[in-house]
Amino acid sequence: MEQLIEEILKLRKQGLSFRKIAQALNTTVGKVHYRYKKHEELQHQKGQAKPAAKGEWQLPGSYPVTEITLLPQGPTTLYAFWDTSEQTRGLVSYQTDKDWEQLEKRLRLYDVTSLLFDGRRANRYVDIHLPEMTNNWLIEHVEPNCTYLIDLGVITPSGAFLPVVRSTPIETPRQRNDQYNFRKEDVLDWQYGLSEEPKWLEHFSTYSYYEKTK
Repeated sequence: MEQLIEEILKLRKQGLSFRKIAQALNTTVGKVHYRYKKHEELQHQKGQAKPAAKGEWQLPGSYPVTEITLLPQGPTTLYAFWDTSEQTRGLVSYQTDKDWEQLEKRLRLYDVTSLLFDGRRANRYVDIHLPEMTNNWLIEHVEPNCTYLIDLGVITPSGAFLPVVRSTPIETPRQRNDQYNFRKEDVLDWQYGLSEEPKWLEHFSTYSYYEKTK
């Protein structure tokens, strides 16, 4: 286990995301994040018990990587965790003309089931208001057998939602037997050339940020 956390810290210091670290170490994102957070907690406890000597190396509170990861915790529960680099926070502050600490932070969770989502439209979305100094969130009461992704963003002075970083899509597990083979016929039609494009996909254009609904 010690060797694993050493490899994680080494790759994290190089700027790799948790997902890329998991791929490099042939393990899961959840395991990488768990070991990393456990190491952080242990270092924090040691720091409280005994201050570091002058010149002694300490685990930094964050690494220069901006990323957000969304993981399924069950059919109806998701877990998100994220980090933002100083460079990203400075860029957002410059764009909004407001200090990062003064900007309202939100998570925006999208249900993109059966969509080729590229930024504009989703089946539905929900905003989660975040307290300051938060870097993870447990999201409950989502739907099983659905595809989700999540944005971390800020509310600009004009009231718009400005995405800062987006996760990759994940799927929640099925909860009932009748959810197996869902959309199987559409998949087979596309696979055997009976339809030009998958019926479960919808295509649309992107735009850079999301205007507040009036």
